Amino acid sequence: MPGGLLKENRQLDEYPDPAGISRLKQCLAERKKVIVICGPTGIGKTGLGIELARLFDTGIISADSMQVYRGMDIGTGKADSGKYGVRQFMIDLFEPDHDFSVKEFRDMTEKILKEDFLDAEKVPLLVGGSGMYIKAVIDGIDESPGKNRDFRSKTGAGMDSKGTIEYYEKLKEIDGAYAAKISKNDRRRILRALEVYEAAGSPYSDFQRSWKKKARFNAVMIGLKRERSSLYRIIEERVDNMFEKGLVDEVRSLADRGYGKCQSLVQAVGYKEVLGFLEHRISLEECKSQVKTNSRRLAKKQMTWFRHDDRINWLTVDNYDNISDLIKESLMIIGQDQEYGKDRVL
Repeated sequence: MPGGLLKENRQLDEYPDPAGISRLKQCLAERKKVIVICGPTGIGKTGLGIELARLFDTGIISADSMQVYRGMDIGTGKADSGKYGVRQFMIDLFEPDHDFSVKEFRDMTEKILKEDFLDAEKVPLLVGGSGMYIKAVIDGIDESPGKNRDFRSKTGAGMDSKGTIEYYEKLKEIDGAYAAKISKNDRRRILRALEVYEAAGSPYSDFQRSWKKKARFNAVMIGLKRERSSLYRIIEERVDNMFEKGLVDEVRSLADRGYGKCQSLVQAVGYKEVLGFLEHRISLEECKSQVKTNSRRLAKKQMTWFRHDDRINWLTVDNYDNISDLIKESLMIIGQDQEYGKDRVL
């Protein structure tokens, strides 16, 4: 991303027409608009979100499936938004052994949206790269069958002894569409998809496709993207920075506290590879290389998901010489439909 995205001393009046921004904020609040900032890992979503939150005097709701866990900080790229005067919701909520679901995220986020933002006439910013989580909030989800403890216990024991590959292959047979979206090592999602099929006799992807097309919240969606080579370079630099900041020590601390076998660590990019290093299965250099490779794969999967949503207004970060221009363009997108009569808000 051009320049330094976050500056503690950035002057909010460096953006044009402060009065226009004030009118836009009022219009967004009145129309109960939700601003969504999405895109692949490492693209700068949180940084843009923090800058917009400062302009609108509001907070951010994190749409990240791993930032909900305490102690998973460096590897998930958590930002200290507090030093910029911006509150973040949906981070540091649970210990890593908590089985966090899309439904739980939907329910908690919906409550925050209504009580902390919309009812308080604040503009909510939903920011993150977990496309399924964002969709669950904005569009809702049709209720799939609940959890089956007996099935989970039996299948989970089988995965412990045999690994996930055999169960992933079974999932491919009954629900190839969903299997193609997830990793063959994603124990939690494999287990859930098999559980749904066992209970309903229908593929999990059928429930996803049946999500209501009519949005439950009135959202304006902004997606950030880069040219592939540029994005991959940024991702590799980000991974190197994570290791310099102490990613290995972070994972070691979590493992020492008994979380080394938790699915949150075993499935998370950056954590599962470091666990392999700590367990002497790979060297440190192999570990770093795997984190970079898997981060690139994650970014590709995220973009594949988001490209299917034609509501997203895409901004190619490489096209902007400085962050201020990117923020101005984001404001134009947010304000383009917010009009009182014939007078544009921005």
